[in-house]
Amino acid sequence: MHPRDEEIWRAIDQGFRAIDWEAWFGCPEGANYLSPAGHEVTARAVAGLTAFFDSRWLPKAVTPSPTSGGASDTFVRLGRAAPVLQFMNGAEPGAWVEAVRWWTAYAYLEEAGVPGLLSVRRDARRDVTLSRFLHTQTQARLALMGAARGLPVELEPAKASGGPGDVRIGPAFIEVVTFAEDQKLQDYEKFRQNCRAHLLILDRDRNIYWEGDFPELLNGDDFETWKKRTEEAAQQCAASGAAVDVLSNAGRRLTVHPGTAPHGTTLTGETVESDQGKRLLGKGGKCAKTQGAGTAWIWVEDHSGLFHLPMPFAELSLAAKTDALADLLGPLLEEYVHVAGIVVSNAAHRRLPLPRDEDAPRLAAQGFQRGLPIDRVRETIVIPRKILLPEQTNLIARMCDAEAGALDWALGRLGVPGGVRSLLADSSSSYRGSLLWTP
Repeated sequence: MHPRDEEIWRAIDQGFRAIDWEAWFGCPEGANYLSPAGHEVTARAVAGLTAFFDSRWLPKAVTPSPTSGGASDTFVRLGRAAPVLQFMNGAEPGAWVEAVRWWTAYAYLEEAGVPGLLSVRRDARRDVTLSRFLHTQTQARLALMGAARGLPVELEPAKASGGPGDVRIGPAFIEVVTFAEDQKLQDYEKFRQNCRAHLLILDRDRNIYWEGDFPELLNGDDFETWKKRTEEAAQQCAASGAAVDVLSNAGRRLTVHPGTAPHGTTLTGETVESDQGKRLLGKGGKCAKTQGAGTAWIWVEDHSGLFHLPMPFAELSLAAKTDALADLLGPLLEEYVHVAGIVVSNAAHRRLPLPRDEDAPRLAAQGFQRGLPIDRVRETIVIPRKILLPEQTNLIARMCDAEAGALDWALGRLGVPGGVRSLLADSSSSYRGSLLWTP
């Protein structure tokens, strides 16, 4: 982390400065993975995200509510996604591109005058929760994907029975369901962020780095004991120049080494088990709520951990995942005849180099795997009802097929020629994909 960023985040941590998007992206001097054009886009993204959410939104979003216990309504994922905090695992360029995608979607939709954007922005500002943030991101992403295919798009379209829906793309009315991590996963992720912040403090003024496993979820005195042991280990390593191990109560090993972390050094956490399939099926209640929209698609944006290794589902092939979700969710389509289909989409995996595109056309569903700039792998499974609506089903399939090019397309419309590759320094831009794309 650049010294200026360390100073800024120390002030934020001590309550002397409120977090803002400029701090979240990091100072330009520390972002050596960006080209000059990339630095210009950072400035535009900071201004654009501040204007969309307003200046009070981000401090509220990352501050635990005193009435909630600080778990379910705080943006664990948002903090984890900050480009400036990715220096320990070398993921800054990918995190930066993802944040630019957020800004690009909002900026393009505003410039294009897409109906309903003001309503989406109002809801995002009023409801400062993780679920609303993920919902807003998905609405904007789908609208951008549709626009990139040359289709008319509308946010918050009116239902036939009154009240707003989520997105209309051409003839397809889409209701969005955001499927966040359950409470156990959120609690552990918050704990892991606290561990990471503690280790960052220990790194200051010491030429050391950490590798290995975060401990199991610790509370109270156990967590304080672990922090004390890591502090002692850091001091010993810095003084002796030798690696020192710290074992948790469950035997999870964290090692502090002298020197600078080699590329690829990782810190991993405990696997937290959860029945995500049961939770996903429980989202079927959304089917009943869409009856007022007439024929509608249900788009499930999955952030639950279902696609994360070592979940058994994540280890399946794309074809097997497609079959499994078709078997799980197919009965809902038989029960709710107004639902045109269900889409489940996830971009949990990050990989360099990106894998090749993969399609899994199955009897009851279709799976897509696409590499997105620059290191995200999105898997999308489309499950149409048996009595097909071929025009709408093909529309959804075309959107999923070509999503990887939508960001470059929108950047071009915003006056950023050359796409994502032009925004990254040479060492950060070695990803597979086209420079520019048109529908």
